[in-house]
Amino acid sequence: MDIKKTDMLLVVDMQNVYLPGQKWTCDRIQEAIKYITKLVRTFPETQVVYTKYIASKDPKGVWAEYNRLNGEVNVNQWLNEYVDELKPYLNEGNTYVKSKYSCCENPELRERVRCCERIFIAGVVAECCVLSTIYDLIDMGKKVVYLSEGIAGETREKEEMVKNILSGLSPLHVIFQS
Repeated sequence: MDIKKTDMLLVVDMQNVYLPGQKWTCDRIQEAIKYITKLVRTFPETQVVYTKYIASKDPKGVWAEYNRLNGEVNVNQWLNEYVDELKPYLNEGNTYVKSKYSCCENPELRERVRCCERIFIAGVVAECCVLSTIYDLIDMGKKVVYLSEGIAGETREKEEMVKNILSGLSPLHVIFQS
């Protein structure tokens, strides 16, 4: 992988709630964790960022209903923590909290992304947070590298659906990489 100074690896929401047996389980999360754990070692530490979904204290519109329906997840500290395998790589300077699907909703992360040309993306959930983030990144003028092995959806079928949707944006906006 040819990593440039203007590249960023964005790891989306790899939290315990997506592990097997949890409420928001993603089929391939274990494979994604292994891939991401290897991948973060190939990027300079300063070019890797992580996001974490934490429910808003003052949700608006449909997010109020979403948070009501998912209240038990929102208050469970362990479910909201990052998976153990990636915790050693987290620090205050590379971790961003969001309360909606897109990572670009966080103003500090959005500003950090502005300096980058290519964003390599991995994480969960393919059909929600990852997809929403990709659209925002494209709208910001960024080339997105979709790391298929490092992205997990609720099901494999939904992962494929996302790839099919994004294929219409390839190769100009999105590049697929394993």
